[in-house]
Amino acid sequence: MAEVIIENVSKIYAGNVKAVDSINLHIQDREFMVLVGPSGCGKSTTLRMVAGLEEISGGTIRIGNRVINDVPPKDRDIAMVFQNYALYPHMTVYDNMAFGLKLRRFKKADIHKRVTEAAEILGITDYLQRRPKALSGGQRQRVAVGRAIVRKPEAFLFDEPLSNLDAKMRVQMRAELSKLHTRLETTMIYVTHDQIEAMTMGDRICVMKDGVILQVDTPLNLYDTPATVFVAGFIGTPPMNFFRGRLAKDGENIFFVDDVMRLPLLAEWKEKLAPYIDKPIVFGVRPEDIGSERALSADYPSVKAKIEVTEPMGSETYLYLDTGCQSFIAKVDAHIKTQVGTEIDLKLYMPKAHIFCGVTEKIII
Repeated sequence: MAEVIIENVSKIYAGNVKAVDSINLHIQDREFMVLVGPSGCGKSTTLRMVAGLEEISGGTIRIGNRVINDVPPKDRDIAMVFQNYALYPHMTVYDNMAFGLKLRRFKKADIHKRVTEAAEILGITDYLQRRPKALSGGQRQRVAVGRAIVRKPEAFLFDEPLSNLDAKMRVQMRAELSKLHTRLETTMIYVTHDQIEAMTMGDRICVMKDGVILQVDTPLNLYDTPATVFVAGFIGTPPMNFFRGRLAKDGENIFFVDDVMRLPLLAEWKEKLAPYIDKPIVFGVRPEDIGSERALSADYPSVKAKIEVTEPMGSETYLYLDTGCQSFIAKVDAHIKTQVGTEIDLKLYMPKAHIFCGVTEKIII
C-alpha cells in the first residue's frame, strides 16, 4: 500500500500531440481515486504511464518513496485490470489467477493460498476449474480482478473494467469493487468515462479534459461546487442546464437576461457579480432544482417554457423544455400533470443556482 504522486507529468506523441499536459495529482495511501472525462482526455494515458505501459515525456511519478520513471512495469509493484479481461482462454480460472505468481516462482502452497483466498473474496470459488469461455462477462471480470488481488500490490489500476458489461451487471460490479476496496484497504486508481461510476465509487474524482486536470475533489463537492462549466455539465445525470446571456442591473437589483428571460438574482450575490455587469455569463441550474418542492416554498423566479418531450422514470419525470431561446431539462415529481406541447411555469431554486463567467467559463457563484 502506498501513495502515488504524479508531478508535472506530460505525454507528447509524434507531431507534438499532447495527450497529457503537465499534470499534478497526489493520490493518498489507500485512496480510491477515479479519473474521469470524455474520450481523448488523457485519463487512460495517465494510468498507463503509472503502470509503465507508456513512457512519460516529462515529469516524475512516485509510488511510495520510489521514483518509478525508469522502473520496468513488472517491478513497479502494481496490478492492472483491463477493459477486455485479458484472460488466457486455454487455462482454467485457477491457472489464470496463479500464472503471474508462477512466473515469480512463488511456492505452490503460497500460490494455492492466495488464489483460494481471492476466489472466496470474489465469490468465484465454484468456477476455479472452468475455462473463461464457460463464464459470463461479470464472472470473467471477477477473474481478472482476482488475478490482480493475488499479487497483493501496492496499488491497483483499473482501465474502464466495466464497460463491456450490461447495465445491471455494471451496477452489481460497482458495488463489489467498492466493497473490495474497503476490505483490501489498498490504493486504487480507476479510469472511466462514466460519471455515474465515478460518483458512486470514488473517494475523490479527478476530472480531465484535453490532457489537463480541471478539478479534483470529493463526489459531493464536485456536484455542489464545480469549478467550470465543463465540470458542472459532466458531473450529474441529467446534466446541469446552462442558459447563456448577460448580467444587467436595474437600480439595486441584478438580473440574468437573454432574448426571452429576465431572472432576478439573489441580493447576497451583488458584490461578487458587480464586476460582471453587462458582460456575458452562463447561468446554471440542475434539473432537480427546477419545479421542485423547495423551489415552490419561497418567492423564487420562474421560467415559462414549452414541453417538448416527457420521460416518465417511475418516481419522477424528466421534462425537456424550450423557452423559445434556450432548451433545458427539469426533473419533476411523476404525479405532476404534464402534456407535450403545452406551456408550463417552473420555479427555480435559486440558492442552488450557479453563475459562470461567459468568457473563461470559470465559476463565479
